[in-house]
Amino acid sequence: MIASAEQNGTWAELCRNSNGFVREVAVRRLCDSPSPEALQELVERLNDWVPQVRDVAATGVQAYLTTVHVEALLFALDAFIALEARQRADHGATLAQVRAVLQSADVREAVHACFIARHGRTARFLFAVLLGADASPEQLLRDALAHRDLTVRVAAVGACAQLPPDQACALLEQALRQSAARVRLGALQTLLPLAQDPLPALRQALLDASPALRSLARWHAPRHGLEASAVLAEQLQQAMPTSKRHWLAVLGLAAELDVELPEAWWKVALHCGYSSVRLAAVSLPGERPLADLLEALEDPSDKVFAALIARLDKLPWAITGARVGTTLDARWQRMPAPRARRLLALLPGWQQLAYLLERLESEPVLAAYWLEEIALWCQCQYRIIDPVTSKAERAASMARLEVLAASGLIDQAEVDRLV
Repeated sequence: MIASAEQNGTWAELCRNSNGFVREVAVRRLCDSPSPEALQELVERLNDWVPQVRDVAATGVQAYLTTVHVEALLFALDAFIALEARQRADHGATLAQVRAVLQSADVREAVHACFIARHGRTARFLFAVLLGADASPEQLLRDALAHRDLTVRVAAVGACAQLPPDQACALLEQALRQSAARVRLGALQTLLPLAQDPLPALRQALLDASPALRSLARWHAPRHGLEASAVLAEQLQQAMPTSKRHWLAVLGLAAELDVELPEAWWKVALHCGYSSVRLAAVSLPGERPLADLLEALEDPSDKVFAALIARLDKLPWAITGARVGTTLDARWQRMPAPRARRLLALLPGWQQLAYLLERLESEPVLAAYWLEEIALWCQCQYRIIDPVTSKAERAASMARLEVLAASGLIDQAEVDRLV
């Protein structure tokens, strides 16, 4: 095996062999052939379960802990970072040496370039290394706030507090324009104690799409003499939003302040191209035209449909009953069956049955379909709560059901459930 490795150069593979003697020989060979790949294997062996292998690997790694080998160190950085979670030996001294090398001034440019290119825990590690050795970290923080890794951007927001207030405020105002709500929330939390005039940031945050950001801004606004309702009223005097984020901000603030949105704004939001905006519009407080709510039931989003049903279900039966029946007449066949049944459930219990029986009588061609719907309705009943339908109407519906059962069109057991 070792002779084959001598010929083929497969020492890296032998470093993972199950035999400790073979691994020790392979590690010694890698120590004699320095390269980034060799260093990566040596770092893995620093946590080997055989002490002799760990000692040989530690000797080999020591040779790389200089600025001359910074490229190899950056190549094997993931393996070094993984050592932090491994407890077979104490790797604290090794990691401290790696940090010290990477913080050297003559390799800072290479380390910074690697930081920009990496992501995840490697990027966070390099950010901490660079920040710990930078006396003027403004440019580093600017680059970190633009980093592709969200966790790096969040860490950079917290680190901005170390800067002088004017520099910190400039960077944090930049962070408030980022797309990630977590970054914007951290930026606002850090900015408010530092800013000489926090009102512009609070106004911007009150009209942010993030509920968490709006909540923080509403909590701080009274402390600075700012009324959230005044900000909303001012926004409603301007042109309607055109972006999803702007719509969600306006609708969210209106809902949180329990302010009724003007009907023109509400109707535009209800027919917006974004389902999240339509859902927010449906959930807004205030009385809305029943015709508009029923028309919106054709919304392709199941979440919006469910919100509309929940809103209609809160209205009195005297208001919705006739209109719901008309809507069912027009749309039942083109609605998905689960939606049609949920819409039917808006009627009082016994009137649901009366409606299905009427459809059965008026559409004999679809008798099989309506009989199936009637049987399914009966199966779903446990206790019918209906203070609206008279006893005579209930008895008439039951009599019609008994006739269907006597004819064998539906199961008698389903009828008996309603008695």
